[in-house]
Amino acid sequence: MIERIEKVFSEVTGNQNIELTPKTKLNKLPGLSSLGIIQLICGLEDEFDIEIPNSAVKKFKTVKDVISFIEKNK
Repeated sequence: MIERIEKVFSEVTGNQNIELTPKTKLNKLPGLSSLGIIQLICGLEDEFDIEIPNSAVKKFKTVKDVISFIEKNK
């Protein structure tokens, strides 16, 4: 799953060399502006065929938070 998240991140930021871990903090990712976060969420929704409400997005601090949400809502 993390590879699919990396793919979406790479598409949003244009950074093909990103390596994410579950502990990666989203607010520390290079090239991810406020608009980038919105694009990342939209990309994740498309990639995993889910809907991510704003209330959930506000709770995402790490990649693990994103993975947990996707696993629970898939």
